[in-house]
Amino acid sequence: MNTGNFKEEFIKKYEAYVMKNNISPEVSIIIPCYNVQEYIEECISSVIKQTFKNIEIILINDGSNDLTFNILQAFGEIDKRIILINQENKGVSSARNKGLEIAKGKYITFLDSDDWIDEDYIEKLYAAVSKNSCDIAVSDMIRKRQNSQKYRLKFNEEKIYTSLSDKINIARVPVCCYLCGKLFKKELINNFKFKENVYFEDMLLLPEVLKKSDKLITVPNTNYYYRVNKNSIVKKNQSPKKQLDSYRAHKYIVRFFKENNLILPEKNQRITKYIKYFLNIPILKTKEYKNILTTYLFGFLPVGVKKIPDNLKYKNLKKFFFIRNLDSHFYIELFKFLKISFKNKNEFNYIETKSYGLEKNTRNPKLIVSLTSFPDRINTVHFTINTLLNQTVKPDKVILWLADSQFKNKEKDLPETLLKLKEQGLEIKWFEDIRSYKKLVPALIEFPNDIIITADDDLYYQKDWLESLYSSYLKNPDCIHTRRACGINLKDNEFKVTPHYANNNYKLTYLNQLMGGAGTLYPPHSLYKDILNIDEIKTLIPTHDDIYFWIMAILNRTKIKLVKAKDVNLYTIKNSQNSGLCKIQSTSGMPPREAFKKILKKYPEAYDLLEEEAVNE
Repeated sequence: MNTGNFKEEFIKKYEAYVMKNNISPEVSIIIPCYNVQEYIEECISSVIKQTFKNIEIILINDGSNDLTFNILQAFGEIDKRIILINQENKGVSSARNKGLEIAKGKYITFLDSDDWIDEDYIEKLYAAVSKNSCDIAVSDMIRKRQNSQKYRLKFNEEKIYTSLSDKINIARVPVCCYLCGKLFKKELINNFKFKENVYFEDMLLLPEVLKKSDKLITVPNTNYYYRVNKNSIVKKNQSPKKQLDSYRAHKYIVRFFKENNLILPEKNQRITKYIKYFLNIPILKTKEYKNILTTYLFGFLPVGVKKIPDNLKYKNLKKFFFIRNLDSHFYIELFKFLKISFKNKNEFNYIETKSYGLEKNTRNPKLIVSLTSFPDRINTVHFTINTLLNQTVKPDKVILWLADSQFKNKEKDLPETLLKLKEQGLEIKWFEDIRSYKKLVPALIEFPNDIIITADDDLYYQKDWLESLYSSYLKNPDCIHTRRACGINLKDNEFKVTPHYANNNYKLTYLNQLMGGAGTLYPPHSLYKDILNIDEIKTLIPTHDDIYFWIMAILNRTKIKLVKAKDVNLYTIKNSQNSGLCKIQSTSGMPPREAFKKILKKYPEAYDLLEEEAVNE
């Protein structure tokens, strides 16, 4: 690496100016780096040579497995303005977000690690944006191929724009939807985060940044050089996920222009949804335009047309979720008219426990079995708890959560058969009435760093029930483990549900829809933060806790493992079925498909993650 020419020239001038005077940087330059050993020297050299000296250079090595990190370290020894972060591979969005977290400059600019800038780039953008009190400065941009180059953005004058329409046109959205080639006021850009684990992250963010800004200024006669790198992540990877992310990004652009009364050229409204390849040759392309899907043979010959319902996001919900009752030991409803009964006729060999049922040795994290009940079942719940205290793997705690509003005199209203189990280790705790959510939410609040295993109050549990869940957890501690789940799959562009008795998807996946009755193990911090939003729980889908828990897992990027067990039958306690969620849902409550539709409207990102997982299955 030829760095000797820099050392004397830059260390003496820049370090003396910036470091010794303890001057805070005016501009932070954020550069994510991943496997760019061929290009990174040219990139960083162009930054070190900037005529504007008061900068910090934030280099984030995103898990490179070539010589990139070694080159970054060498530059770090040359220029003390360099801040080097080394992280496991999480993607460019994660790296940029990390850079934003630590940036100290009043202004922020992004540089891709295979690109470079003119020596006066920062000086000219900073002068323009600061003297005119603008939020964004935009430079000329040159697309550089191996044997040619072309201006992607070219400005003739320094000019300020304030309307959203002008700012969108100047930035050439969506054709040149890049965060690079721009200098942002930190107060503006800090209001945003890059969406992680997606392609085309700039396209999802830049329009919102432009909308939020007050003034944008163009800066001519200094260039950002965008290298067309055939080995870049976007160019190289042509996966189904990339297709899906591209479609979503362009769909977002169409929606953004419509919602903000902007004119989007017709060619940019015709967006590709799917491409089918044969021997790496694109055979079929499905394009969307004004709610019409057209399939083209070889990209130009139309062979099929399909109308899309107006509400595309939820068009598959009716078929997506046809389990009528999550209390599945009663019946499953298929397409509103066919009901299949699943009453379990097997008998459970019930033995009342006489010994202490908890683990006596220290375990970290603790295993906490959590369940809830209510007045109609309070006289039979001791049968369930007896089986939970008679496990081959002992829990650290067994907690029954009750609503103090339902038992005015608290323990004085509870049967002696239940209270006696406190001698074997049962704890009875009190919480507000959030229905069946009580089996998990209060335990998450009180024991955030422990493992919570949920059980229902109307079942007998086999002796190896907890052992099967805990053994599965020890092999995969970062996912949720459940003994029953419906399978979700994508067929002919529509979601279908495989009932739990036919589901054999033992992968780590979002596509196992939780059914908590048979038992579910939640590792610490495995659910999205809104799991603790009590007001939302009580109003959003109050009678469908398992759907809510499932969506919270997906939003937290926690996958679900279906546990292989010898016996996953549900052994129902006699006379416990006269009330419960199944009755509430089939009478006064909303059907599961409506609950699912409602929560997806609140959290559309969960739908996107499900669709992405299904496409990649």
